Amino acid sequence: MQVGLGYLASKGDVNFSTLKQAVLAGSALASFTCEAFGTDRLFEITREDIDIRISEIKELIKI
Repeated sequence: MQVGLGYLASKGDVNFSTLKQAVLAGSALASFTCEAFGTDRLFEITREDIDIRISEIKELIKI
């Protein structure tokens, strides 16, 4: 999965499902910026790190 706007662009369609996935991806990336000064942490993460963080966020928001 692409992240954020890249995800939406790769889908070619904006609907509720793609918007939810894009918000999850953007939230995951934003959470990494809290771990270091500004966006420095983003240079250190991998695709796997992002996927794990998205899974963690999904677990946190389950009701």
